Amino acid sequence: MAGTQRGRRSKSSSEIRRKNVNIDQVKLDRVRALLGSSSETEAIDQALDALLFREDLIDGIAALSGIGGVVDAYEDDREP
Repeated sequence: MAGTQRGRRSKSSSEIRRKNVNIDQVKLDRVRALLGSSSETEAIDQALDALLFREDLIDGIAALSGIGGVVDAYEDDREP
């Protein structure tokens, strides 16, 4: 996910640093499989990008709802 939104950066402008962390291997294997990552490092990077993108989506939805841009499509279908 390229771009410079909210601290997210393309790989060409990233500040890459080595980190030593303890990670649940089962979770990492599942994330790697879900994302189709070729390495554990790539899986972690993609997962972090996904979380940052989620934050952007939440911020965008909040902004739209603040200006009346969100309509409840199911409002009429609800039972009283």
